[in-house]
Amino acid sequence: MPADSMLVAAGVVLMFVVFAAVLAWGDFQTRPKQLAQQTDARRRPF
Repeated sequence: MPADSMLVAAGVVLMFVVFAAVLAWGDFQTRPKQLAQQTDARRRPF
């Protein structure tokens, strides 16, 4: 297998891994449980 093909394949795989990591991070940031905790923490006492 030529080196160019291996580099392209590695680049494509890396792009999918980064995309999956970004989606997982976004899902973790927007979970309903965490959003409920954040809104309670920012509630003002008055």
